[in-house]
Amino acid sequence: MLTTENALGIIYARGESIQSVQEGVELAKEQEEFQIELYKDLIFRAIFGDDSVKNVLKCLLNAVLSQAELPLIAELELGSPFKAPSFYDGKFSIMDLHAIDETGRHFDIEMQLQPQTFFGDRLFYYGAGLFGTSLQQGKGYTDLPKVVCVAFINFPLDSQKPDVWFDKWQMRSTLGTGLGTDKVTSIFVRLPRVFEEEQLPPGKFSGQLFHWVRVLSSYSKLTAKEKRELARSTEGFAELERRITGYFSTEEGRKVIYAQREFDSWIKDLQREQENRIEEEHKARVEAERGREEERRGREEAERRGEEDRLLYIERQKKMIVRLFKRQFGAEAALPENWAEGRSADDLDVLADKIDECATLEEALAVLEK
Repeated sequence: MLTTENALGIIYARGESIQSVQEGVELAKEQEEFQIELYKDLIFRAIFGDDSVKNVLKCLLNAVLSQAELPLIAELELGSPFKAPSFYDGKFSIMDLHAIDETGRHFDIEMQLQPQTFFGDRLFYYGAGLFGTSLQQGKGYTDLPKVVCVAFINFPLDSQKPDVWFDKWQMRSTLGTGLGTDKVTSIFVRLPRVFEEEQLPPGKFSGQLFHWVRVLSSYSKLTAKEKRELARSTEGFAELERRITGYFSTEEGRKVIYAQREFDSWIKDLQREQENRIEEEHKARVEAERGREEERRGREEAERRGEEDRLLYIERQKKMIVRLFKRQFGAEAALPENWAEGRSADDLDVLADKIDECATLEEALAVLEK
């Protein structure tokens, strides 16, 4: 999870001085408009992860739960996003947001911009971690609270199924028995990639979630009129708007903006490095394949020429044996039919020596028929 502190730490690690960060904050102060991109995880956490606006988070989650046909939230409290491992070398988990409702149901809320092929497994790991540590001593397994992981993602979960914009995973039988458990649920909400001008297909989201997806994916592009309409139609939006306006007018909010920008720049640098590395590796593979192909063709050409030379030598040997036979036993002497069939070049060399040693035609014919 990205925080203001570790994002600024990345800036320092890149060689930026404290003064340059402070200068960046001052520069941000001078700007009249900020690009508030709620699909960026640091900004998302800063806006929705404060107790003062937990009602906004509740409204957002209820919009998701409504489409997922799960019970809605009445009251919501924020929990710690940190999940320590239960064994020495276990993996430490950091959620974007962690919340608990009035029934004890736990929520892991994630905002994920960068594509990850393993993201479904990662979300289940977070949910399983919450589930496995939520039962108090003395309680029975029937008291296990439910866990709901909600992920807002900016990419298709499966590149082969780009039309899946909303999905709900639970542990259910695949044999049609209807058995299973809904104790751990993963919900995926795909946001349109507005930076690629991707449009939201109609009918993918209903009710309040349709409005919230629009807010999360394109808040910075909303006009004043559109914001007024959203304030009337979307529960929690007016409170969200006040939170954004107030928070980003403070130095802390501007630091978040600057840290997010610098983090995005760092990510782009990493992506460029990765793209360059992939391109170099591709070139190396192509060059290696070209070398292997040239070597293969060279071997085939050598084998072809070798075979031609072998056949040419055999033909010369056959003609030489015919001349030798005629010279020794007369022009009218006939060699047996198919006398050279199946004989190698070495065989013909030996045969020529044996015929040369034959004193009579009968001896020569006997040699040829062996």
